[in-house]
Amino acid sequence: MEFFSFEVGTSDVSSKNKCDRLSARLRPLCHSTMRAVIPRSVIAQAGYAQSSALLSSRKARSVISGGYRQTVSRASAIGKNDLDNREVLNVETSNASADASSLTSPQAIANTAVASALAAVMSLEPLSMVGSQTVGLGVATGLTGMTTSLLTPEPADAALSNPNTRLPRNGVSALRRAVPAINEDTGMIQSKLEEAAYLLRIPQRKPWGTMGDNIKVSLATVRDKREKILAPVPTGSASDEAESTRAELEQLLLELVDIAGSQDTERFDRGVAMALDATSRLKVYQAPGLPFEVPRKYDTLPRLTGRATVDLTIRKAPGTSFGYVNGDETNTVTLTVVADGYNAPLTAGNFIENVKKGVYDGLTFKKSETALLAPPTKSNARINPSDTLPLEVKPIDDYEPRYRSPLNVMGAEELPTLPLSVNGSLAMARGTEDGTSSASQFFIYSFDKRSAGLGGMAFEEGEFSVFGYVVKGEEEGFLGQLGTGDTIVRAKVVSGGEKLVNGLPEDDSSAAETETTEQ
Repeated sequence: MEFFSFEVGTSDVSSKNKCDRLSARLRPLCHSTMRAVIPRSVIAQAGYAQSSALLSSRKARSVISGGYRQTVSRASAIGKNDLDNREVLNVETSNASADASSLTSPQAIANTAVASALAAVMSLEPLSMVGSQTVGLGVATGLTGMTTSLLTPEPADAALSNPNTRLPRNGVSALRRAVPAINEDTGMIQSKLEEAAYLLRIPQRKPWGTMGDNIKVSLATVRDKREKILAPVPTGSASDEAESTRAELEQLLLELVDIAGSQDTERFDRGVAMALDATSRLKVYQAPGLPFEVPRKYDTLPRLTGRATVDLTIRKAPGTSFGYVNGDETNTVTLTVVADGYNAPLTAGNFIENVKKGVYDGLTFKKSETALLAPPTKSNARINPSDTLPLEVKPIDDYEPRYRSPLNVMGAEELPTLPLSVNGSLAMARGTEDGTSSASQFFIYSFDKRSAGLGGMAFEEGEFSVFGYVVKGEEEGFLGQLGTGDTIVRAKVVSGGEKLVNGLPEDDSSAAETETTEQ
């Protein structure tokens, strides 16, 4: 890890001494940077004097830190070999002035330009302040572009280096974003509503004008492009339900226009959440199946061609309870989870198959630091604990899932469509071999941003087959109370079971449920 720091208002002697204490490889870089930033009079000609005084008065300190990959990319502007040593470089400079006339030779201009670019990178000072009179218009323009490329990371890098990355706030939000984008108009509506919901969380003065405009644009789209929005929906009952959902969305948006005008924060928040839910359901109607083909070698495995909902009836361990619900103490609650076959068809299909078989009925949870483990007993005759599935993770920018290969999230290369970094995410445990997942043991992840890694994401991000989320029971506080000894009394598919391909027939599923009930 390389760290650079640049401090204004300290002595030249102190800076020189610190440079001399560095290694032979870093010492020239340190001295050249000192010479670049000491002559303030040159930069002052381009209007820097006011900015310099402001920095000096605040004793500003700017630090740029980044991984080895970011350091090497910066090194292209100043020499890669000088940055191989992973040391801390502290350069302290004074406000001493230098004669600008000494920097008018071509060689001095070139040296000042490169050194100024380095100073801009190190101190986050805009290079545009180095005027054309100092370095020449062509050089200044070229270096401005160079510095912009150095300071502006690729999308994935930006997501990982930004602590305010817009990760989904909960499972419902994660599932909403993960629906395949079949219709661009519906996608635009969701994007506008997501932005309005995000802007609403601004603690200071809220941009009601922008939020109101987002609602108006969405309302116009729902009204004017009705036929285009409903075109991808198959004919039949699904078409009628989709039209009903579209009409519901239109009514919600119509009400939100007035709510935005009155600046009612609580009602606007509730209305946007309802509108996003209607938009998500509309997108599901538009995507009746998988938009890709499962690899042929996995074609015989159970797969889910959409989404299915499962209710987990859970009982607390003896002597404990979930507290009081509606005035009565209760030790049994229901968690509702959604398995997402759009982005993890094999893993979600395997989970639904296990639920239909009754694999998880009577299972006892084990609590770890970051997850609630659900390991089936070895005596369970319905499964073989050693069976595995291929690791299945879909990158957010890819058309289909990737198999047997984890994502390099921490290397800033890829981000998953179904992130693990959401409290209540469901995933399968690792299999016995690399690149595999267990075919029977799943876990519910307990995500805490306070112990997260880069960009607020879990350190394990991209390493597990995430296939769904808890959508009911997390906000109510039930999920957080689960621990070792709590039992899944029964797991039942309540909707979407017909989307399971190569799975247990419905009649066999009923027989398995009857057998579990008798036991």
